[in-house]
Amino acid sequence: MSNSTAATCLTPNDWSYNSLGQSPCTVASALAGVCVGEFTLSPLAPDYVYLGPSVANANSCRCSSVYYSLLSACANCQGRNFLRWSAYDGNCSTVYLSVFPQPLPTGTVVPHYAYLNVQTTDTFNVSLAQTAGGAESSPVATVASNTATGSKTATKSSTVSPTKSGSAAKSGPNVGAIAGGVIGGVVILALIAGFIFWLIRRNNRNKAPPASQMYYGPDTASSPPPMSFGGTSTYSAMPTPKVYDPSDPSTYPSQGPPTTYTPPLHNNVTPNYTGVSQNTFVASPGPRYTGVPEL
Repeated sequence: MSNSTAATCLTPNDWSYNSLGQSPCTVASALAGVCVGEFTLSPLAPDYVYLGPSVANANSCRCSSVYYSLLSACANCQGRNFLRWSAYDGNCSTVYLSVFPQPLPTGTVVPHYAYLNVQTTDTFNVSLAQTAGGAESSPVATVASNTATGSKTATKSSTVSPTKSGSAAKSGPNVGAIAGGVIGGVVILALIAGFIFWLIRRNNRNKAPPASQMYYGPDTASSPPPMSFGGTSTYSAMPTPKVYDPSDPSTYPSQGPPTTYTPPLHNNVTPNYTGVSQNTFVASPGPRYTGVPEL
């Protein structure tokens, strides 16, 4: 923005001037001009504030917290208010905390308070700025690391390449993580298969009775069951023969059964004929003992 009338401090603010005697309004205009050429800050009317950059004007110069601090110091020295940092950087895809990403213009030095971290308090702290001290044109040593702000990219490096949100270079796939995942999956599948196999084996063993419990019955077809005789015989034992005693009738010999003579078979008689022959010879009874001794 170029204007014939430049903003000036209405009240003495010696603490906000640089060592060259330049007001914060002059230094802020010089920094903004690095990105867009000639640039002049207009004075603020009552109840007005300096707005943040539009989407079209959101460049690395105006999205720097160094420029925001100088702009706020310029408003303060005019007796005006200023925006909070979170309201100012709304259209910046990349913000630069405590660093000015472009080379400083010739003939200008930046006061040390412009490098204070405005993100911690979300505003330009006038009290801290007045007591900041330190060398000009150098960042604060304690805020030299990068800090992200929400979805925006915040940078605190002295050499910065602007990047838009979501356009950061993506790293390639993590080969180690992929390989580890594949190996882990294979191991898990192998363990599951082994467990299932073990269950099947155990179930099969439970179904079949062990050999010590199997019954093998006798082979009834090969041998008959043994026979046992547990009864009492009806036949009495044969009495011991006694010596013949003439005075003991029990020693006399008993008369045997009659003897039947069977004639020899002839050729005209079948072997199985058992009838009674017409001529049946009955043997005369043998001599019987009468008890009288023979002479």
